[in-house]
This record gives sequence, C-alpha cells and structure tokens, in this order.
Amino acid sequence: MPPCRCNYCLKAIATEAGIKRHIAQSPACRNQWTKLLEQIKFTVSNDKDGQHPEQVDDGALGNPYGWTNKSNAMDGPDNALDVPDGHLVHPSHIDIDLGPPELCEPPSKRVRVEDDNGDSPPWPASGRFTEQYPGVAATVLGRKKTVFESLEAAELEKGENEWAPFRDEDEWELAGFLMRNLGQMKINEMLKLSLMWKSGLSFDNVHSFLKQVDSLYTRLAWICETIDVKGDVEGEDGALKQEMVELWRQDPVECVEELIGNPALRNSMAYIPECAYADAKGNNRIYDELWMGDWWWETQGKLPEGSVVAPVILSSDKTALSVFSGNKKAWPIYLTIGNISKDVRRRVSMHATILISYLPVSKLECFHKKTRSVAGYRLFHYAMSLLLHPLADAGRRGKAMVCADRFVHRVHPILAAYVADFPEKCLVACNKESRCPCCLVESQDHGELKECACRSMVDTLKTLRRRRRNKQSKKFDKEGLRSVFKPFWKDLPFTDIFACITPDILHQLHKGIFHDHLVQWCLAVLGEKEMDKGISTVSQWTGTEHREMERVFVGLLSGAAKENVLVMARSLLEFIYYAQFQQHTDKTLAAMQDSLSLFHAHKGVLVELGIRDHFNVPKIHSLVHYVSSIRALGSADGYNTEYPERLHIDYAKDAYRVSNKRDYVEQMALWLQRQEAIHHKTAYHTWRQHKKSTSMDAIHRTLGGGIDGSESGSEVGERLGEGAGDDMVHLAS
Repeated sequence: MPPCRCNYCLKAIATEAGIKRHIAQSPACRNQWTKLLEQIKFTVSNDKDGQHPEQVDDGALGNPYGWTNKSNAMDGPDNALDVPDGHLVHPSHIDIDLGPPELCEPPSKRVRVEDDNGDSPPWPASGRFTEQYPGVAATVLGRKKTVFESLEAAELEKGENEWAPFRDEDEWELAGFLMRNLGQMKINEMLKLSLMWKSGLSFDNVHSFLKQVDSLYTRLAWICETIDVKGDVEGEDGALKQEMVELWRQDPVECVEELIGNPALRNSMAYIPECAYADAKGNNRIYDELWMGDWWWETQGKLPEGSVVAPVILSSDKTALSVFSGNKKAWPIYLTIGNISKDVRRRVSMHATILISYLPVSKLECFHKKTRSVAGYRLFHYAMSLLLHPLADAGRRGKAMVCADRFVHRVHPILAAYVADFPEKCLVACNKESRCPCCLVESQDHGELKECACRSMVDTLKTLRRRRRNKQSKKFDKEGLRSVFKPFWKDLPFTDIFACITPDILHQLHKGIFHDHLVQWCLAVLGEKEMDKGISTVSQWTGTEHREMERVFVGLLSGAAKENVLVMARSLLEFIYYAQFQQHTDKTLAAMQDSLSLFHAHKGVLVELGIRDHFNVPKIHSLVHYVSSIRALGSADGYNTEYPERLHIDYAKDAYRVSNKRDYVEQMALWLQRQEAIHHKTAYHTWRQHKKSTSMDAIHRTLGGGIDGSESGSEVGERLGEGAGDDMVHLAS
C-alpha cells in the first residue's frame, strides 16, 4: 500500500511533500482545502463551544454515529488485536499559516461521503471509530513561540550562527562526538594533539571545552537538598546519632512543561481524551494509549472546562552501580507523560522520559537493626514528598504551558501511573510485601480468583493516623500496612495511588509467573531429563530469553504431560500473550479473563500431584488486576519495567562509569546535564534543517516547480538532501 494518500481525492502519492504539491496544483483538492481552512479560521474566531480548530463536525460527512473512522474499511477488528493500526495520536492543532495541513494519514484513509458509490454504506461496520470527549477540553489561551523558535529568535537578536557557542558545523560535530564518546582525560589528550592545534579550534583544553558545553541551553537544573536523618542509636556522647543524606532532584512541573512543549514530539502528542471502537455501533471498545482509557476521561470531567490533563507516569528502581565490589547503588526516578504515545515514550533515543531525581541511598546505621527498615520506608516517602511537592499545586490549579502545537493551554500535571517492581510497589502503597498493593485481599486468598475491595486512600490515611495516635490498630494489622505516617501521595490532587499501580510484564509475567513458577512446576511434573536441556545452559535470563522459551513451551509439554497439566500451562501462557497485546478490545480482554479463569479451574492438578500445597503467591493474585488496569490506563506494554531498566544504562551505569567513584551522584548529575544539552542542541539543528527544507518546498510549490514535468526543487531535496527530514522523522515518529 502506498505510504500516503490525498484525503480529498484519495489519490495514492509516494511522499508527504508530494501530497502538498498535489493539493496546491489540483484545483478540486485545493478548493476543498481552502474551504476547510476557512472553516478552521471561523472556528478559531468563534470558539464558543470550546472546540479545537481541528474538530470538524463528522455528522456533515454522513456519519450516523458521530464516530471518526481512522481505519481502512478492509481492516476488521481481528486484524488489530496484537498490533495497533495507523492511528497513534489525537489530532493536534492545524497551523493555518504553514501551508496545507498534513491531512494524509498513512497507511489508512478516512472514509467520506465521496467514497459512497451506492453499493455500500458510507461508514463500514468495522474499523476504528473514535468518539470525542463531549465536554470542553484543551481550550486555546493564546499562542507563543516554542523553545526552538525562541532559541532561533535569540540567535538572530545576538547575531550568532546556529552553531554557537561553537565556531561552525564541523566544530559542533566534533564537540558532540567528544561529549558522547570520551571522558574528560581522553578529551584533554585529544585536544593536545598537534592536529587539533592546527585546526584552530575555539577551545584548546577540556576546561575551555566544557565551559562552552555548559553555556548551551538547558531548561532543567539540578537541585541538591540535604536531609538530616535523626536515628535512635546513642553515640559516645549520649546524643542520638545523625546522618546527612542528599536528594538530587529536578522540578517535576518544569519536566512536564519540557516534555509537553517539545517540538520534536509534536506529532506524537494528545491533549484530549477519547474513546475508540472497533465497530460502528460502539459495542467493542479499543484500549491502547492512555488517552483511550477510562482514567483520563473521568479525570477530565473533574477539572475546570478547557483544561488539559498531563498524566504523569513515574518509574523507580534501585540499581547497583559497582560491578564486583564497592556496593555502590543509585535510586533513579524517571518521569514521562501519557500525552506522548507509548511507542515513542519507550524509545530511549526520543528522550521522552526524563530523569528527575536520584533518591538518597543509605545504610542508615544511625538506627537499630530492628527499626532500620521502617526508617528506610519513611526516608523514601519524605524524599518523594520533597520531590513531588510542586505537582500538588500545579495539579490542583493548573499552569499555562506552551505545548508542542505552539498553543498555550492550561495544563494540570496529575500522577496517573507508577511503574515499579513488586517490592517498590508495596513501598509506594505503604503495605507489607505479603499483601497486595492494590486491594485488601487476605494473604491466604492470593491463590483464589476473587475480587476484593480496592484500597482507599482516605481509609488508609485514617488508619495510619489512628495507628500513630494509639499505636494499636486492628485495621492497621488486618490491611497489612507499614508505619509510614506521611505518605508522599497524601496531598496529590485527583490521584488514587492504589489505582496508579500498573501491571508489570517483565517481573510479574516473564520472570515471575513463567520462569519462577510455571517452568518449575512443569519440571517437577515431567522431570529434568524431559525438559531441562536448553534451560540450565542459560546463564542470565532477560525478557528476550523468556519470550523465546514461551513460544515453544506448550510444544515441549504436548505428548509428555497429562491433559490437565497441558491445559493449565496453556491457559497461563495465553494470559501472558494477551497481556502483551499493544492494543486491546473488549473482546480480547474477555478472552484474557477467560484464560485466567481456565487456569484457576485446572490448577488443582498440581495439588493432586503433590507439587503445590497452595497458590497463595502475590504474583498469581496480581493477574486479577490486569483487565481493570488496562481499561483505566491503556495496554500494559506502555508500563513495562523493562524500559526503566534499559534507562539505567544511560542514566545510572554510564554516568557512574565516567565519575571518579567519590561523591559520584553530583558528577553523574552534571554529566547527564551536559549530555542533555548536547541532545537538545542536536534536536534544534534538526528542527532548523527541517524548517529550511519545508520553506524551500513551499517556495517551489508556489512558483509551480515541476509542473512542466521537470524535477522540482523539493524533489531534488528528497533525492539529494533530505537527511535532515529523515532525522526529523526519527525525532517525531
């Protein structure tokens, strides 16, 4: 199928630049585009209903249900169970001063009245049908320059070139290479080479070089706060021992503003919740992105009209830094927002996730061993309270932010999801690791398929206050809580921390359910001679090894295991595969729930064979919450802990490696700030090159280039110089 298609005559055209030339040169298509442009201008000037310029009444196109079809009529719902179709993001604002909008939507086409030849209804019975949020959301408060446009204006005002503070493009490329690949000692050695001296660089040693790097634009600054921890162990002088720990952090609201206003992420950004369906009657709902779930829709209704929700997604995972000795650890906290499509969020090269903090890591030897663990829990929540304090006011009142579409919206950053492994989930929820962080199920019922009441923030805070006053509380013990009396989430608006706990495909399913349980059960049933070949030789299991083994596991059991064992294993594997779907529907969620029910119906065979006495395992119980979480926050692949663990390489391990291993957190923060400055400057240059390419294309289109059959200027650019355009696709796809 061709990659692009004109949305007016549906003519297949190879490139987006070709689409623009076609609209400019085709009278019929240009006339329709002009009418749409006038309608957009009218909507902007008469925005009484709070609609966006891009929200055109689909009823005028013959849509009996009010849906927006974003799928090819040939694509049925069964074709979109595992892989999402062409629709990735909510349509953003159309810039009415930049030429024809990019109305092609590869590889799908939007069904219109013109497609009706009388043989079929104008709207197919299957596909993807979108129901827009009925209230007023994302009202435009004004228009301002994006950060890239502001940088360009500052350069013009100062009379600098785009490579400043470096001399030219060659020197900039060298600077980027040095920062990305060499440490300070190696940089200094390289700059002392005679070849470097002869080249006439504007820097001659590592200090002058880093001074120029530090002068690059960086919006986010690191803050170090010292926390005085008072222990319960007496010192030699009879006074209680104290310990000073450091919290390195960035302002989370500024981080949200940086992400939502990043021009490189513009084409992957959503501002309004919506519901998508796989059928025209709206009976089979689709769940993939966060803005397709129930949480955003419901939260939008709690905010003032015209607001934009910025669903904050936090990730945390304590990690080891030293390899063989030293016992050095870091505790990074990562932040991203659900406005960005999940396929972009989880690509490290897109820089759509920001490291916002290194939490303090301490042995807390100023406490007795008996109270040390509780002191660690309280230190975590106190540090998180300091870190997330700005979110409370911004989430409640909102803050005017320049978004990637160049419009100003009132944005409410609200904590929506917390991604962590099971111990840290329990740490966040203030409960013991023998209990569920989401609901009140008893520990002896973890192996049963039963729904229990969800934990309540209001009730939990009341119970914690009662425990602090009276020291004894039956409800405190019954709910398996820990003595953390000031959780970091107690003041966060519109947040239910227990509903924020997301499924974890890596630790719960691959490493937990499959590797730690199902494989061991089947080894006990069949014996090591039947199954162990190919397993014991694997020294380190990652998500890749788990997925490869899951593909053939049922085949290994077939013919060797009893039918009940085979059904039990197959049902768990089916659940694991359903959980990894990038796009769900009501039907796939029902099938996922049926797989879980089938496992519970046949798990008794393991008790009969003497392999298990019970199934009271927290990870088995966690499967109960998958369906509800997907309905609320979108598909589980958007919250996999595999991604934060990948981020550790760049934001923890590599940063530690370039330090001198003493007072390393400060050095790590500075190194990362310089790396981000280099990346930001690179993205800015890509934006400049893309802008120049677009401007040249518009000039040639206006002058009628290529009408006589000759090669147009934009086609020359596509053939010879579209490297910048390719980079922009990398940044914004």
